[in-house]
Amino acid sequence: MVKEDNTLEELQKRIGTEAEPLTFEIDKALIRSFVRAVDDPNPLWQDEEYARTTKYGSIVAPPFLLCALMTACPHDSRYGVAPLPVPELPPPHEHILDGGEEWEFFLPMRLGDTISSRTRFVDVFEREGRVGKMLFLVYETTYTNQHGESVAKASYTIINY
Repeated sequence: MVKEDNTLEELQKRIGTEAEPLTFEIDKALIRSFVRAVDDPNPLWQDEEYARTTKYGSIVAPPFLLCALMTACPHDSRYGVAPLPVPELPPPHEHILDGGEEWEFFLPMRLGDTISSRTRFVDVFEREGRVGKMLFLVYETTYTNQHGESVAKASYTIINY
């Protein structure tokens, strides 16, 4: 089911809307699960002895661990779509495509760090495609650690048709 009253004009009024922040702790189990899933043998992620000899001085999390955690956003089954970055803004059309993403990484995530993410709806525009009108919903997520330092930023687009 989709929300038919979220027209382009209505969605434009909602630019700036933020999702509830998500917070998670970087621990060995989280890192281990991710590196096993992507088959990443880099010892910096798991070997404490090796990690101590690097410029980081300890184990750090792979930066793209954040990409996997992006899919942990709340899912509202009323809309029957993939988890939405800002669940309070369900798109009006039934189909969703990944329109791409850009990442910037600023600081490593260390064991014990608490990472908070804030996702904001930053733009929406419409284009005509082969399947008809398509909406492009643009979001930006900032990630900070427990010290309030910026860890990463992601910008991504969802195509809705």
